Amino acid sequence: MPIDWNRSRSSSDTIIADWDCLTLNGDSTISTEEFLARDERLRLIVETLQDKKALDVVALDLQGLSDSADYFIICTGMSDPHVRSIGGDLVDALRQAGHRPWHVEGLDSLRWVLVDLVDVVIHVFRHEAREFYALERLWGDAEAVRFEDLENQVEATPQAEPGWHLSND
Repeated sequence: MPIDWNRSRSSSDTIIADWDCLTLNGDSTISTEEFLARDERLRLIVETLQDKKALDVVALDLQGLSDSADYFIICTGMSDPHVRSIGGDLVDALRQAGHRPWHVEGLDSLRWVLVDLVDVVIHVFRHEAREFYALERLWGDAEAVRFEDLENQVEATPQAEPGWHLSND
């Protein structure tokens, strides 16, 4: 069966979570604590991202879909220095907790920082890069959990930089 890359997700597929309850692809509702208890690193990663004011933190459960990783954690930084700060502080927090990243990439490019723990891969994007690479759409069959923390939601519009264009579509 060919993959329909243009398929749009219906509103019933949207996953919205707060710190009390999560819905995974509409299949079940679990507590955030239950999800984060799956792996101590998940809690550390999500808490660090939120402490650094990362926006739109999403976890994709790739177990059974990919041999490359069990989870992708994706988030957005508002500026180049913000992306660098999120990525660098995440690496520091992981190392302090005894989790040495297998590979870290992009701390100099600042548009996309990748922290690879082998079975958990964290992607820190600038807004424009996240839209371009669209990992959530690419892995659309994965269970997804969106972490929303109202304290992290700021009323700001990401600023386009040379070579990157935002559309109002």
